[in-house]
Order: sequence, then C-alpha cells, then structure tokens
Amino acid sequence: MTTGIMEIMKKLNSHKINRQAATKARNILISNKYLSIRKWPALVSAAALILLLSAFGFDFSLSPGLSSASFGRLINQATKMFTLTPSLPDNLQQNTASHSPLFFAGHDAEKPLVPYAILEFLKTYSLSKFENAFYDALRFRQFKRVTEAIYRSTGFELIRLDYVPGFIRKTHVVLSFPLGSERQQSYFLFWRPLFRMNQFYYTYKGHDVYFLQKKLAALKLFDQRLDGIVGPELLYAVVQFQKQMALQLTGYPDPSTLFFICQLASKSEKSPGDFNDRVLN
Repeated sequence: MTTGIMEIMKKLNSHKINRQAATKARNILISNKYLSIRKWPALVSAAALILLLSAFGFDFSLSPGLSSASFGRLINQATKMFTLTPSLPDNLQQNTASHSPLFFAGHDAEKPLVPYAILEFLKTYSLSKFENAFYDALRFRQFKRVTEAIYRSTGFELIRLDYVPGFIRKTHVVLSFPLGSERQQSYFLFWRPLFRMNQFYYTYKGHDVYFLQKKLAALKLFDQRLDGIVGPELLYAVVQFQKQMALQLTGYPDPSTLFFICQLASKSEKSPGDFNDRVLN
C-alpha cells in the first residue's frame, strides 16, 4: 500500500503538496481505528483524494471541521464507491457446500452415515452412486426426485410397498425400512418396467394402454378386444386387481399396481393357474 501512495506522490510532483495534508493522509493509513483489510482500497482512495485536493490548493489546516470523524465518513463513502462486491454476513460465508438437486433440506447439517443395509441394497442393483440421495429420500420421505433421477439414469424404477408377497422376494432384493414417527415398516425394491403409463383416463388411447390390456388379459381380468383405449371394462379390471392385491384403490395403474400386474402376468405365462394361487405362492 505504501508503494501505491509513493506512486501517487510521484505523479503529483509538479504540484505543491501541503505538509498538513500529507500528514493527515499518513495518519489515515496507520490509524488503528480505520485499519481494516476490507477498507484498504477505501483508505488508499481517501489518502489519494486528500493529496489531490492539497495539490490543487485546498488548505487542510484551515479546515478544523475535517476531524477524524469526518475522515471516517469519507472512508465509509469511499468503501461504498470502490467495493464492487459487498461482503456477505459471516453466517452466509460459512455455508459454502455445493448442493446437489437430489439432496434435501438439512443436507449440510451433520447426519449419520448411510446404514449398511441400504448400501448393500443399492449395491445389488449397481446404484451405489445414489446412496446419499436415496438415504435422504428415506429420511425425509420425499421420493419423487430421486426416483425420477434414477430412472432417467439407469432405467430402474423405485417401488415402495406396504407388504411383499413371497414370490416377489424370490426374484427381487427387498429393503425393509421404518418410516415416519410411528416407525412403520415400508418395503422398497427396484425393477425395469416394460412400459410406463403416460396418461390414463376414459377414452384415452395409447400403446401403453394396449400393453396394460394385454397383461390384464393374461391374468383373466380383461376379456375385451385389445384396442389400446381406456374403457369402462379396463377401469373395472384395474380396480379389481387392486382389491385382490390389497393395494390402494386408486383406479389408476400407478407404479406399484403396474409392477404387480407385470410380475403376475409374467408368472402366469410361465405357470398357468388360478390368480389367487399365483398371488399366494
């Protein structure tokens, strides 16, 4: 900083510098009251301003009102003029961790390590890179974002169930995890769906509806023509399936419903039999 002042004085060597002004400039730079790293640019600017005013005839010795308090105000004004980026409060400066879109509130706070059971569960499906995001989803009971992220990245879809039939445990690795304040057990697994239901309402037509009709026909729950159109018979078949599987009666082939339809239809094609037998075994 001293070098900067010397450069200013060299540039003003053609003018007469008032000794009183030079003394005040020096006092500003070494004053304990205003000596702050954040204010160094303002201090240099204020000192340079004093020297310039002196060079052009301003007599500081005749200005008793220009006290240390006035210099303080001058420094504060210079700080506002020359500080391009204002300093953030300390509590904001400390929060510098990057945020992943898969993480939720409380991500920066200290939290327990991911349980071993979850690590092994995700490792089975080659989804270890999602372990932190998935554990956050379990802790905060917010599954939509992580489910979509995993599906877009790998084709696996997360299925959450209240119970798991025996035949599902034979073909899928299942995670049991307590959720909520009541610590009620929920079950999770991943699968690669053959198709997804884009929309589902009366008279809607699509290839996804055709595949749904075909699967329900394999379960002998739909005996109409496979036309790919949502009609009353298909709506009834979905509700009947949800009743028999003790699923939530939404009337909509949600991911859990669609998962069971496809699993049971596949089982039926391999070993034809009664629908209830296929559910129990």
